[in-house]
Amino acid sequence: MKFHVVLAPFLFLCPVIARAQSTDPVDKNFGGGFIGGQVVLGQAIKVGESSPGSAYMVGLDAGYVMKRDTWNRIELGLEIDTGKASYKDKDFDTDVDINLDLLTMIKAGYGYSLGDHAFGVFRLGVGIAQASFDGKTDSGIKVDGGSSSGVASMLAWDVVTPASDNVDFNFGVSFRMINFNFKDMSGDTGSFQLNIPAIYAGARVRL
Repeated sequence: MKFHVVLAPFLFLCPVIARAQSTDPVDKNFGGGFIGGQVVLGQAIKVGESSPGSAYMVGLDAGYVMKRDTWNRIELGLEIDTGKASYKDKDFDTDVDINLDLLTMIKAGYGYSLGDHAFGVFRLGVGIAQASFDGKTDSGIKVDGGSSSGVASMLAWDVVTPASDNVDFNFGVSFRMINFNFKDMSGDTGSFQLNIPAIYAGARVRL
């Protein structure tokens, strides 16, 4: 009888201990390098008298994760994209295509745990863009604005979630601003800002 009295409390606590152990956090905040790709889809909006059009980019995303603790991280990265942005210039009644030949941007981000091993990451980026300009007026006249380099910046937020032991998926929203100098219909060279609000998704491999 005494044996059963002593053993009963221990048996009662065993399920509680097992449940406590199963809920302990598993640290999947992996540090180290990564490389992957991404697709960006959004709108192209020229600041001024214009109607927005579509924009897309595809490219390389590489970087390094610096783990702070289980719940926080810092990410440094490099983004290299190519794509196209279109809009309607109301000043000259012209449909404009900006061919984004190369967009290179360095990025820095702060990540925090969202639970289930996913992280939300705020990102800031700055870089340069190489692009060419062509358009067509409503009357059918073609416009060649030549090529130009510009200054680019970015504000973004995305979710990074593990897909396997060494692959992560990420998806989020971004706002890119690019300043260019192109010739307009009058032949003058002027500066303008192109804004690209977008969504994006990608995958990356931890190195």
